[in-house]
Amino acid sequence: MRNRLLSACLSIAIIMLSAIVLGQINNTNSSSGVNLTIENDYYSVMVDEKTGAITSFYVKANGSELVEEKKLASNFRICLPLEDYQANYIEGMDQKPQEVQKAGNSISVKFSGMSSPQGEFPVDLSYSVSLVDDYVSFKSSLTNHHSEPISEFWFPRIGGWKQFGDHRDAKLATPNYNTNSRHNIALFKQYPGGRGLGAEAAEWTANYPGMVMPWWDIYDEEADQGLYLAYHDPVFRYSTWHTYLMPNKSGGRDAWLSTEEAAGHPVGLIFSHVRYPYIHSGETLEAGEFIVRAHKGDWHQGSQFYRDWFMAHFPFDKSDSWLRKKSAWFTSIIYQPEDKIIADYETYDKWTQDAAEYGVGCYELIGWDKGGLERDYPVYQPEEKLGGREGFRQLMKSIDSRGGKCLVFNNYNILDQNTQWYRDELYKYKQQDGFGQQNIWMGWGESTLMARKQLNVRYHVRSSVTPEIEKILSDQFLDLVRDGAHGFQMDKVCVGYVLDFNPLNTMKPDVALCEGLVQAIDRLYQQCQEIDPEFRMASEFGIDRLIPYFDVGYRNAHGLDISTFRYLFPEWTSCMHVYNPRDFRGINGAMLTGSVICVEPGSYQESLDQPLYKDLAEYIREVERIRKDLLDIIFLGDYYDELDASVMVVVKDNDKKGEGAEMVNVATPGEMPGMGGAAGSTLKESSVLHYRVHGHKETGQRAIVVVNDSPDPVSYVWEFTHKEVKKAILYAPFEEARPVKQGDVIEIKGDGLHILVEAE
Repeated sequence: MRNRLLSACLSIAIIMLSAIVLGQINNTNSSSGVNLTIENDYYSVMVDEKTGAITSFYVKANGSELVEEKKLASNFRICLPLEDYQANYIEGMDQKPQEVQKAGNSISVKFSGMSSPQGEFPVDLSYSVSLVDDYVSFKSSLTNHHSEPISEFWFPRIGGWKQFGDHRDAKLATPNYNTNSRHNIALFKQYPGGRGLGAEAAEWTANYPGMVMPWWDIYDEEADQGLYLAYHDPVFRYSTWHTYLMPNKSGGRDAWLSTEEAAGHPVGLIFSHVRYPYIHSGETLEAGEFIVRAHKGDWHQGSQFYRDWFMAHFPFDKSDSWLRKKSAWFTSIIYQPEDKIIADYETYDKWTQDAAEYGVGCYELIGWDKGGLERDYPVYQPEEKLGGREGFRQLMKSIDSRGGKCLVFNNYNILDQNTQWYRDELYKYKQQDGFGQQNIWMGWGESTLMARKQLNVRYHVRSSVTPEIEKILSDQFLDLVRDGAHGFQMDKVCVGYVLDFNPLNTMKPDVALCEGLVQAIDRLYQQCQEIDPEFRMASEFGIDRLIPYFDVGYRNAHGLDISTFRYLFPEWTSCMHVYNPRDFRGINGAMLTGSVICVEPGSYQESLDQPLYKDLAEYIREVERIRKDLLDIIFLGDYYDELDASVMVVVKDNDKKGEGAEMVNVATPGEMPGMGGAAGSTLKESSVLHYRVHGHKETGQRAIVVVNDSPDPVSYVWEFTHKEVKKAILYAPFEEARPVKQGDVIEIKGDGLHILVEAE
């Protein structure tokens, strides 16, 4: 009897223990109720019925649980500032959902009425978490019925990240302005943020705009697996990618506190996508779609999903653009803001003829307008001291007669606050923050030491994009097109992406200088093309949504690198600025990345045809000769970054210097197919040898551009990896093109340039 009783008790205990374990699996948050689960071949996602929070986000490709620290599971956050309490945050985890339902592979959550310690608020929110093919989709609709506007909306909010994959080494790549994406942000180990005043934990953010495209990509190199996180919204809004490292950043070498060091606090990341809707009573924010998608490979593969989405919504074709086909520009500032004239229109015309002798057929004209560069904006009329409107027309006609093209420098929404016009009227149109002010930092000077040190300069302000400003600009810009301008180089567009609370702009603050700016430039572009169908534009800009209008970016390349734009949108390219004598590295960088060589002798103040620049000018002429022969491959073709090829330095085993090489992949002769003549040598990656791969859009023929960034010769071997290529044609400046075999050891000169074109 006793044994039967003990056996029964043991059975009950086992059943209870199983129930507890099962409950821990299904109820992954200590405060949760039942978890609703959606699952397919790629993911398993759980949503807590009690809170609407994601309590499990399992990526099957690399066995990664994104919500590893269940105590940090989250859903959303809303800031509804009150007159006497600006930091009135409505915490999603404190709300009770009205409804949580599963239908197919989608879970929908609804809230009606919310609260904070400051009281009850008539705010409604509905959102969905759905499995769509191979990605997870987040959509939301937020409605405000309160008298004060909602300023911040944090959704999706996914908390509890500790790693991606089964380790903490996964890194983050972001799309950058003038450098390519690299996985160089170690979120799970060397966290880049810190705890600032008022923050609840260590904090790191990235804004879009700021990032040139609205996506992140986290890469687990061990599994060759990436995670793409992107905001797909046809309406261009200002938003923030936000992370908290809870409970704080460590002061040690490892930025993350261990569980033992955290003194009982949960440790992990909370990721949020934050928008700034400023919806008032009765208004609704229909937010765009936020995407989380696992993929094979790194950001190169992951970001193709964004290109596909972008081209479906904002298609463009630059194949008939004369501007996109111009691979070298000459540019000058002919009138400086302190009244110093560098050249009049006639002299500048002579300089363009000088540049043409070295193969440069496109010319940027700066400081041509009233007052000179950085002065009197938004007045864009030919300066009388330089030759007036008639002189401007004659300059355009002269350039046109030689088959050249002229880009006229201007700005879009920049105002000189030192003019009487600004003091009398234009001040009304400046961009404003929520307090009616603007953080003013835009001041440039040139002709005096005080000006160059910004001790005494004219400071500019951004303008809002209102109908009045739009008309002031379009009236003048259209006159320039009528007078013969072939195109514009629109400067400083990159400084305009902020929230705008100017009451004369009827758009919401988060779209006024984002979507509003894009729409205004679209209207201007269409008007200019009605006058001249061949009209084109370049710009100093930094957002993807403007690529359809701007064929070339002004400052999206630097050194030996270029913006992530180049890989995603090879239809576009950037300028590489070259202004110092003997800056062969800048020219090599342009060839490496497929950028425009923008030559600016004497820092925009001199002709290219002078003894000081003679060797640089000859080098430009020579590389432009080569580029003309290979234009459809290395300038107008696709851009593969470092994909589809390998370039390895050959270092003699007795060479202790190693030519700047760093040991990473030691190989013995014969491991690279066809390699010969390198006995007693080792193959290594190099810190001085850089390469990029380009390809013909139609035939797929590839080319490897190789640059030696050291003064010493370097020996290397090359390999195409997209298919077997046994022979290539080698091009180098001032040399005859010659065939080379894969595996042959090739020597490149110090500061040298090679182009290896796949032999057909």
